[in-house]
Amino acid sequence: MDALFGDEQRDLQRTVRDLLTREDPGPAVWQRLCGELGLTGITVGERHGGAGATTVELGIVLAELGRALTPVPFLQTAVAATVLDRSDAPPAAEVLPALVAGGLVAGLATPAPPTRWPTGSGPALTGVLDNVVDGPHLDLLLTPAVVDGAAVLVAVRTDAPGVTRTTLPTLDRSRPQARFALRGAPAVEIGDAASASRATDLLLAAVAVESAGAARFCLDTTLAHLRTREQFGRPLGTFQALQHRCADLAVLVESAWATARHAMWAADADPAGAAVSAPLAKAYCADAFRTVAGEMIQLHGGIGFTWEHPAHRYFKRATSTDLLFGGRAWVRSVVAERAGLPAVR
Repeated sequence: MDALFGDEQRDLQRTVRDLLTREDPGPAVWQRLCGELGLTGITVGERHGGAGATTVELGIVLAELGRALTPVPFLQTAVAATVLDRSDAPPAAEVLPALVAGGLVAGLATPAPPTRWPTGSGPALTGVLDNVVDGPHLDLLLTPAVVDGAAVLVAVRTDAPGVTRTTLPTLDRSRPQARFALRGAPAVEIGDAASASRATDLLLAAVAVESAGAARFCLDTTLAHLRTREQFGRPLGTFQALQHRCADLAVLVESAWATARHAMWAADADPAGAAVSAPLAKAYCADAFRTVAGEMIQLHGGIGFTWEHPAHRYFKRATSTDLLFGGRAWVRSVVAERAGLPAVR
């Protein structure tokens, strides 16, 4: 894995950041991300209208969306498009053009732990999928399941008979969630157990790199405040105690970024390694994001506690992200199982 971005990767980063800086969040941003830039299909092969890039480039886009907390279902749709592009099942090819164009929103539901999700009978699935990220927006739901005793990856239309969707109240209003109750819902198999595991790993790595991007924004914003805000006739950033705190945060952010980038790279280049690096990256980066977002509030003083300042939005995203997919306890159990370690209690 290259430690530094190449020219094209830096151009991609700059293009996405400029777009998110200029445009107000909303449908217009979603249409530009999908239609004008084609970023929902950035990892999709050219045969389906995508750009054929790697998950490293997808990670660059996700990090920028994390910086801006852009309230669009990009993460889920891009992950689903990547998973479907790697599937040989005919239904995958049928929906990919619509996913790339932004006309269809898809996402992955990850039970915790996925191998114990309630079983289905043939192609009809029964069970409950809770806290599905961007669930209110999804047209197509991908999920690991057990069909006829075998672990597989399946796709379910959210408007199909037997699917009940309930929007859930969330701390972070920029990232809605939903519960899906499946009662004999028709499903289509799109991958085997290995495909289901790789899809889960990619989702975890995507959340990690988004969290790392948001944590970097929190640090950058805090440093800018400390350079300009004065106390006792001096900028706050000249006080040694605050410098030490910021130095610790900078180390944490850089570590999170390196961890997340490796997980995104491994999702393509080292699937076996991603089985461990992806859940670890999610846990580490979510924890780093929450730490930096909390310090952002504290180091902004009274401003950081106001509704008008964005600090509270980042802390809410960080808190909800930390709890996703069963939280740290689930991550530890998954990593221990996959690494062949004793079960973590």
